Amino acid sequence: MVETAAHLIDSVLPRVPFRQFVISFPLRIRHYLATHKLLQTVLKIVVDEIRKTLIACSPPTSTPQIGAISFIQHFGNTLNYHPHFHLVVADGIFSGEEGLEFHETCLTQDDITDTQESIQKRVLKYFCKRGFFDKDEMNKMLFYEKTGFSLDAKVKTEAWDKDGLERLIRYCARPPFKSENIRVHNSLVNYRFPKPSHDGRLFMTIDPLDFLERISQFIPYPRRHRRHYHGVLAPNSPLRKQVAAHAQKRLENKAKAMQDEVEKTKKVSQNWAKLIARIYEVDPLVCSACGKKIKIVAFATHAAQIRRILSGIGLPTVAPEFDQPYELTTMNICQLVPETYDGFPEIEEQEQYDSGPDPPCPQEIDPPHCEYECDPPHWEE
Repeated sequence: MVETAAHLIDSVLPRVPFRQFVISFPLRIRHYLATHKLLQTVLKIVVDEIRKTLIACSPPTSTPQIGAISFIQHFGNTLNYHPHFHLVVADGIFSGEEGLEFHETCLTQDDITDTQESIQKRVLKYFCKRGFFDKDEMNKMLFYEKTGFSLDAKVKTEAWDKDGLERLIRYCARPPFKSENIRVHNSLVNYRFPKPSHDGRLFMTIDPLDFLERISQFIPYPRRHRRHYHGVLAPNSPLRKQVAAHAQKRLENKAKAMQDEVEKTKKVSQNWAKLIARIYEVDPLVCSACGKKIKIVAFATHAAQIRRILSGIGLPTVAPEFDQPYELTTMNICQLVPETYDGFPEIEEQEQYDSGPDPPCPQEIDPPHCEYECDPPHWEE
């Protein structure tokens, strides 16, 4: 996660504004997306519709191209199977007519809504063509008031906000769960949710085998990429080298600034005595007895010599006794955790969470971008 974000910031992404697109799908088609081929086809439809919207809302150019990175996620907030896409898209189009040029776009909420409807129509037509449901079902799903398709594009980073873009990429490339949110108690697994669910639950208690069954659904496909590059960021794009050159130039400037900071640190570290004097108002290089300047003449390394010096100035020569070390090899790791409040209520206050092989019910669905949810913690002002 961190390494991916650092690589993209330093070597791939140019200094332009970026916007996050998050798309989720209804329960009716969600279990079909467990097939990698169908998932890739739906991803191509989503990227193509976003590309059309960006080109339509940007200044006209002869060869417009987008720049995007898509992250495939299969998990929800409650460890339920919830396939959806996070796309980090340059908020504009690139043109290579006279060198590499970028034209920023202006998206409105109506544009996002139209894009969502276009994605919905194309995806449902594709599933109808594959024979998963007939045209009558497709027409009914098109006229539902709540179709289950959700496209969000509220999060945007400016061109100068490099740290914000790196946090955004970390959020998109995050793993399904954190080990800090897991506790084992009385042969049951307590899992604390990263944020409260829509029904107000903060955690759930499940059987260890059920927990393993849940997280096994998030294992990536073998020999398949979890992120994909589109437009000018694609590996075979003729503009990829120019885009990467801009990122490398920014990396060189960053390296120069870091080198300057290192030089400043070296100069400050040579004057450590003045820093201590400013903090404690005592000069460590002045003798308290005679008031003369102290000089370092030698370093004592032999034990007998150190004991002689310590006894001469009245300091103890024997190290104090400490408690015996814990036998960690014979203790459970859960016994090392202090019994303090960490977000987990008592085990008796929560009923066991039943789970099974069936698809999750609508009450368990927790899309990360619905109206009742909030942005990641690092986007809150």
